[in-house]
Amino acid sequence: MGKNLQNNNPDTESIFPVLKKDRNWSSNDLLLVSISNSVATWCFLMGGFAGYFLNAKMGSAALIAGSMIGIFLVALALVPVTTKYGLESVITSKTFFGNRGWIIALILQYVSVIGWNSILLIFFGKAASRMLLEAGFISTGEQNVAMSVLTLIALIFVWFSLRKGALSVRAISKIIAIIIMLIGAWMFYMIINNFGINGIAEAKPLASSGDKLWDYVTGVEIGLVSLMAWWPYIGGIVRVVPKTSQATIPTMLGLGLPVAIMSIIGLISILVIGDPDPTSWMTELGGVVIGSIALLFIALANFGSAIIGVYISSLGLRHIPFIQKLSWNQTTALAILPVALIVIFVPEVFFENFGTFLALSGVLFAPLIGIQIVDYHLFRNRRLDIKELYNSSLTSSYAFLKGWNPAAILGMVVGFVTYLYLLDPITYESNAPYQYVTATLPTMFVGAFVYWVVTKWLVIPRGWGGYK
Repeated sequence: MGKNLQNNNPDTESIFPVLKKDRNWSSNDLLLVSISNSVATWCFLMGGFAGYFLNAKMGSAALIAGSMIGIFLVALALVPVTTKYGLESVITSKTFFGNRGWIIALILQYVSVIGWNSILLIFFGKAASRMLLEAGFISTGEQNVAMSVLTLIALIFVWFSLRKGALSVRAISKIIAIIIMLIGAWMFYMIINNFGINGIAEAKPLASSGDKLWDYVTGVEIGLVSLMAWWPYIGGIVRVVPKTSQATIPTMLGLGLPVAIMSIIGLISILVIGDPDPTSWMTELGGVVIGSIALLFIALANFGSAIIGVYISSLGLRHIPFIQKLSWNQTTALAILPVALIVIFVPEVFFENFGTFLALSGVLFAPLIGIQIVDYHLFRNRRLDIKELYNSSLTSSYAFLKGWNPAAILGMVVGFVTYLYLLDPITYESNAPYQYVTATLPTMFVGAFVYWVVTKWLVIPRGWGGYK
């Protein structure tokens, strides 16, 4: 094991830690990759969902607050450990789930990334087919078929783009990040130019509950649960940055603030137009030529996030022994396959249940993030045994009870129940004190507290987990 680690392959698709001498991303590289990853058409859906409950002023404040609090918590859990040791997200979970229980994190990562990539590529197909429709290349009756064909072409492009691993991610992201920022500024201009500041400020939410506090907290919740889903992504992109000090600010500014800003476009859109989807109104506001160009840029912008998503899920899959025998190209194809099935067979069903998908992200990742913060910063004093992370036997320091840590399992279960009590992810019906504390934050804190108690009074006394 020691020999394998010392001869660690510097390729960033390796499952082993990236050594400091091989970490060649600068803060600017990470910032641009983060922007291209975070700013995509899912932002419009987030903002549109908030627009059901809040007006432009309160919705903007809630989305910014939720997004920045969310990214701070995710960064606290992952950035220090991944930059210190060059690890990706899933492998870090062995320290609290166990060297067999880590499969929970892998499943959560895989399912989450499949969901986000499906949203992106469905949106890509919509934007690209709408552009062809407006340009007169296809008829209305051919639009659905065109959307499926274009989405498949996009998936093939994503697969080819990842042939060089993180090198591909960095090169493509720099271009896409600039395009995203330009198109975002243009979209803000078009909406303000057409409806005016007063028109936007006076627009009413579509389905306000009548309880202003509940509506505002729900807007914050939307930001929080969306940013919780960055847990699978962060490890894969920050582990190639040399220092924590070089990664923290770019992560916060690249993965948090841009999401909130672009979400405001979706918020304003649904308030004044009635539809957060820019593919449905872009040509109406900008004209056929300019609108079609903008639709093309929106479609291209989704590639940055999709490419990073497939890259991240591929890294996680390579921890599975039989997948380690596959080539990198075969692994990325395996990561893409479920997305292809969704976007071909059930695109509308998945697209229409975006709010449920958001809430489930909070249910799944909030307790995990709380547990990791407690484990790494409190119990392990920010030190890991790297060799033991790759020891899959039951003699490993991270074997706990037959490879599973009961403290983490119990923390996840209690956190899950806490979320479901506070907020139904399907109906969005809530129970007190949701309107004061959100659902995500209590879920994270309860999961972390249960983990702390069980670890302190059961796990450590029994000598499990390699705590010192």
